[in-house]
Amino acid sequence: MSVLSRVISIVAVAALVAGGYAFYRQRLSDTDKAAPARGAAPRPVPVVVAPVESRSVPVMLTLVGRAEAYSSVTLRARIDGQVVEVLYAPGQEMRKGQTMVRLDARAIQAQVQQGEANLARDRAQLEKARSDLARYTDLLQKGYISPAQLESYRAAVDTLEATVKADVASLDLLRVQLTYTSIEAPMDGVTGAVLVFPGGSVKASDTALVVINQVRPIYVTFAVPETQLKEVNRERLADRLRVDARVPGEPGEPVVGQLVFIDNTVDSTTGTIQMKARFDNAGGKLTPGQFAEVSMTLRTIDGAVVMPSEALQSGPEGNFVYVAKPDQTVEVRKVQTMAAGPALLIVEKGLSPGEKVVTDGQLRLTPGARYEARDPNRGPGKAEGAR
Repeated sequence: MSVLSRVISIVAVAALVAGGYAFYRQRLSDTDKAAPARGAAPRPVPVVVAPVESRSVPVMLTLVGRAEAYSSVTLRARIDGQVVEVLYAPGQEMRKGQTMVRLDARAIQAQVQQGEANLARDRAQLEKARSDLARYTDLLQKGYISPAQLESYRAAVDTLEATVKADVASLDLLRVQLTYTSIEAPMDGVTGAVLVFPGGSVKASDTALVVINQVRPIYVTFAVPETQLKEVNRERLADRLRVDARVPGEPGEPVVGQLVFIDNTVDSTTGTIQMKARFDNAGGKLTPGQFAEVSMTLRTIDGAVVMPSEALQSGPEGNFVYVAKPDQTVEVRKVQTMAAGPALLIVEKGLSPGEKVVTDGQLRLTPGARYEARDPNRGPGKAEGAR
């Protein structure tokens, strides 16, 4: 090997050693930079906090009920006949006395005319019999006829008087049956589906013509836990019990009603008792069969400690909340609460006014974890003051 080749080999080996040493120093530098990041403290958890307050709070009982018609009637024909007219549409609001269905009345009208003619005939015969009785009574006084003959005329008058009374009764019955050919609404209400059509035949007391529901006023039936029965009875006797009902998801003010019925038996299988409230339903917000959110204000607690219901969590050892401490850490606190409406809880034990509780972001928290309060109007994970 020449001197030049030896020099080139030595230079190549020196270059490889220098490159390997540089790569080793770079990896060591990267490792040193990453080490502090692995040992750094975890970032604060963004959460929403709300204050615990002291205020006067109404104790409300919130339940789920179902609306039912104040009264419901299935109209049926009272005579056999054929439908001539249907004068209502499905879902139409009817007034009491308004005609809904007409039946063919021609046969009964003819019977009424026949009854009127029979009555006129029998009345004419009665008048003649009375006239004969008066004439023969005068002849008896003059001695021209015997008393037995007069009795036969008196019997004829009595018979015709009874016949006239029978004619009047028969005619009245026919006239009543004639009214049955016009079926009228027995109350103010809303009609259901059309069940008969012109040309169809109906049978007395068998064929259903229409179902009409009275919805103004309307009832809402709901079940109350038996533990609340004593308090409900107390407020009802004091005439302070107000019942509100709202259709789920419908905006606006609830309809206000009055408790009118408490069942006389507690259901042993559910531990509840059925109650019923009456609502004017002037705006037609409630419909029979519809679910409704029912709430009753049982009493008012002055100076109650309250918190948002979203803060309450459940665990193996009972209910608890995450308390947001001033040092930016959270503490797990067991609490005893009582419902005070759909969005508030009355804290009976565990919290004091002025403390703060976490209402959103609890799933990422652990006891003693650091938190960062965020604006509830911002998206998740955006803390207050974040840029």
